[in-house]
Amino acid sequence: MAEFKYAVELTHPDFPAPDVILEEYDPESIYVSGLPFWQEQQFFTKGGGVIPWKNETERACRKLAKHMTNLAESMEADLKVHKKSSPVTVRDALGIFLSILFWSNHRPVQLDNLMDQIKTLETKPLNLDERLEYVLKRGNTYLGFRQLNELMLEQRKLIAKRS
Repeated sequence: MAEFKYAVELTHPDFPAPDVILEEYDPESIYVSGLPFWQEQQFFTKGGGVIPWKNETERACRKLAKHMTNLAESMEADLKVHKKSSPVTVRDALGIFLSILFWSNHRPVQLDNLMDQIKTLETKPLNLDERLEYVLKRGNTYLGFRQLNELMLEQRKLIAKRS
């Protein structure tokens, strides 16, 4: 079994490559727990995948938002009992937000030079760069969780407003 490595476009210190066997994953899935950016990985390494940022973008974003709701409930339950959420859960939630952010701008997620990439997006919450940096550093804290929820809500409103 070869060691999984993210494509160059998906390398970022906050998203280390998971220890997975790729053959076990459905190439059509837009969300894979523990493996954020599955569709981008296929696109950047094989030129394939479902390409949800081009095909049925709104539907793909709605599906991801449902997964985000489940993750947010899990994270909130952990925080209520003063327990930090698992790093995998936090990464999945951040991955979903970034996917919705980029896909709603009809682009694949690109983590290399993330803050430069974000500056080029048209549809995005106000002050996204500072707020996202905060969430990346403190995603497993209550304030980081609240900020991520707010960013998600704002992005979904911007998508709805544009439609």
